Amino acid sequence: MKKLWLCFLLLLFLASPLALAKQKVKCRVEKIAEHELLVTFSWHVTVLSDNQRDACDLKISFQDDRGHELYSVYEILKLKTGRNTFNGYEICSKQTWRRITKYITTLDCVF
Repeated sequence: MKKLWLCFLLLLFLASPLALAKQKVKCRVEKIAEHELLVTFSWHVTVLSDNQRDACDLKISFQDDRGHELYSVYEILKLKTGRNTFNGYEICSKQTWRRITKYITTLDCVF
């Protein structure tokens, strides 16, 4: 019984840093071009990670002044320990772009 208890404590000790690992995320969005009906924009995300991660879900949610999501960007990212940078380009309707007042970036790393 003592061996089982010691194994459990060892496993808990080894797993705790993984559970406490956090990522710091910074996101920047820039309008690149505006056409008659469409807007082209770029997004740039920097993640500081204290652990390597194989699959993290990145979501940039573009919202109106009431907090309703009007548009979103989804990416699956692989993180290395330290600084990670990602970027991309998107196109949305000009009408949607005009209604966007804020964007919220979330990063969900399960494993």
